Amino acid sequence: MTALQDAFIKDLSQSYPVHQMQTFRAGAALALIFGWIAANGGLTLLLRTRPSGLLLLRAAILSLASLSFYISLAAMEFADAVAIYFSMPLMVAALSRLVIGERVPPWRWTAVGVGFIGVVIVQHPGVGVFEPASLLVLFATLCYALGLMLTRPVGMRVNSAVMSFWQLVGFLVTGLLLSLVFGSGAFHDAAHPSLSYLTGGWITPTLLDAGKLLGFGALAALASILYTAGYKVAAPSFVAPFEYSALIWASLWGYVMWGDIPGVSTLGGAALIVAAGLWMIAREARQKSGIRDQ
Repeated sequence: MTALQDAFIKDLSQSYPVHQMQTFRAGAALALIFGWIAANGGLTLLLRTRPSGLLLLRAAILSLASLSFYISLAAMEFADAVAIYFSMPLMVAALSRLVIGERVPPWRWTAVGVGFIGVVIVQHPGVGVFEPASLLVLFATLCYALGLMLTRPVGMRVNSAVMSFWQLVGFLVTGLLLSLVFGSGAFHDAAHPSLSYLTGGWITPTLLDAGKLLGFGALAALASILYTAGYKVAAPSFVAPFEYSALIWASLWGYVMWGDIPGVSTLGGAALIVAAGLWMIAREARQKSGIRDQ
């Protein structure tokens, strides 16, 4: 579901700026989330919940992650961007000690190191085809890792639907703020696809494209609820690797929509990243099983 949404957003990046997409998408998602909360009797809880600094920080970090990732898509093959994003579980593992106080054992650092090598291979520097936008994906991945790790401590005090609501508020606010700066098109710079996507002015969408932009909001609302619930009830290092299936869908949609075929460096780097993440999860599962058996 998320991979298909991202593929359509990349497709529309040639026609509409990222802040317009984010405003449409977040506005529609926010309306749906608000309606869902009201329909389930949670409106009073939402109105009574004063957003904490940690909740707002999480929303801001995930908003920055979302914008960075989508801006990078304008200049990259879809599968390349998703492959780099796969390093997110490894970043979660590496940052566990700093963010949530979880001890990081040596073998987990080994997995992180192998995964980092995979990221470098996907970026394929030194062969004449390095894409600077890949650094944006790496930055977005770091922000996603930080934001998702904050879900557990925030979720202990805040309802999942309320967390999703404020996350989408963050998306909408960043979209509107960027629209105020770049919406007129006065600062448009077409020197690079990602820069053009960021600085382009608002364009009146066709009826079909308006439907797509609003439809992304429905997918974003559902994804927000599911992600929040998943990272709230389980350890981040356990949930994150399930996202690896996105490479299959990214490769499929990339081929169907643009005829992209992942290169050797993408497949090789992604294989290292996935292998490192899965090995890390398997090692943790064995360790936890051993502790329970003692």
